[in-house]
Amino acid sequence: MSTAIENHQSPNSSSSLKGMVTRHPVAAFLVMAFVFGWSAMLPLLLSQAGFGVLPIYLPWQPFASMLSVFGLALPAFLVTSVTSGKVGVRDLLSRCFRWRVGVHWYLIALFGLLVATLMGALPFLGVVPLEALAQNWSLLFTLFLWGVLVPFVLVNLWEELGWTGFMQHTLQERHGALLASIMVAPAFAFIHLPGFFAAGFINDEPTPLSEFPAVLVQVSILAVGAVFFRVLIMWLYNGSGRSILIVALFHSAFNMTNGQKITPQLLLLPEALASLIPWAAVMVVAVLLVVFTKGRLAYKPERAAPQPAVEVGGSKAQPTVQ
Repeated sequence: MSTAIENHQSPNSSSSLKGMVTRHPVAAFLVMAFVFGWSAMLPLLLSQAGFGVLPIYLPWQPFASMLSVFGLALPAFLVTSVTSGKVGVRDLLSRCFRWRVGVHWYLIALFGLLVATLMGALPFLGVVPLEALAQNWSLLFTLFLWGVLVPFVLVNLWEELGWTGFMQHTLQERHGALLASIMVAPAFAFIHLPGFFAAGFINDEPTPLSEFPAVLVQVSILAVGAVFFRVLIMWLYNGSGRSILIVALFHSAFNMTNGQKITPQLLLLPEALASLIPWAAVMVVAVLLVVFTKGRLAYKPERAAPQPAVEVGGSKAQPTVQ
């Protein structure tokens, strides 16, 4: 009797869960992103690199990859599979590896922010950044490109598959490009919260748990800055023909430009001060893009994503990909 009841209820439970995911795909993605992503970070946080509970020291790099793969890419595929079936999954994969775009998009993604940073520093520092670049041009190949391409493959491609390829893409179809960028920014910032407590992930040294309120303030500030960053990402995504690959390259190049290596050497400034200029460049460019595109950010609705499969006569009719 109980077995019959369980067999009767199981399909209903499965159907109910699928219905919830279909009705609220972005919410389902975010729940899985934070649960899966933060769970993947637990060993790092418990190690000597974090709170010191475990008697081992774990490097942060593998956990950055796991956060991106299991916390962002996997939920994106799972939700897409439920809402759009195999057609949607194939579409998401095609956008992830869409490399046939204009060469100028690669140049913008890789070097656009670095050039904007150097140009933005000229009014304050004179020709010093250009002289430093002329003397250290080899850094572009030995440090910059290497520092961009490795995280791009291991982290940023899978990270942007979730944020841009799924969440911003989905919200853009419903709310437009600008509002989609604003809506993604807080989640994008707060998923990095555990990283503040692990050595090397955000800061060189782990932040004590006692400073949690201060970390919340930092993440909140990051969320504000992330609005401008996501606007720029949205424009690159739409302008390049919805290439997740291009925005992932830009994300990795941003991290490298905003990091502690090449920019301080080219600007001849302390690390903390040098990192402000790339952020300022992102904010200025993002505002200009919003103004000149009237908030559309190169969005073309005719490139809409596949819609969820529709039940027709007891079987699923797959939608046409436009």
